[in-house]
Amino acid sequence: MYSKFLTPAIFTAGESNIKPHIHHFIAGYTKCIYLALALSGVGLYIQYYQQITDKLFVFTLGSLVLLFLGQMLLSFSFMLKNLWVALLGAFCSLALATGFTAVLFIFQGWWGSSILVTLTAPLALIAFLCLVGYLLLQDSQRRRRQHHFLLCNLLIPFGFLLLLSTMAFLKG
Repeated sequence: MYSKFLTPAIFTAGESNIKPHIHHFIAGYTKCIYLALALSGVGLYIQYYQQITDKLFVFTLGSLVLLFLGQMLLSFSFMLKNLWVALLGAFCSLALATGFTAVLFIFQGWWGSSILVTLTAPLALIAFLCLVGYLLLQDSQRRRRQHHFLLCNLLIPFGFLLLLSTMAFLKG
């Protein structure tokens, strides 16, 4: 076991006591992602229909990019159970982070948006197809928490990214 002086108390209690803390952290992280998704919708409404400012939209999409980059690390909490789920979660989180960056560039009209879309679209398409294929092939009852993580933290944000991408395409 570990030394009591070198590690925090949470790790000396044993692995069985750590799992609830990890699951609570993942649930809180998911709530942060949904809050940022909702605020980006509000920011988009304020920017285009109220003609006030675009700062909320830029801030929330930037926050989403950082949250999905952090989720790349969070997906490796499943590495002990299944390495492929961890790699799939990291790959999809990277695709979501670059996708939201591309959407931000398109909506703001920043230089390089077409290059970013050209690089991001194939990555997002491959990640989305791999995610849907894995979700269709796996047994959802056996790995319920992994299924919930992949569905709530990756598939639903992919749907929101598709909605924002469609809106950006229709705008430009």
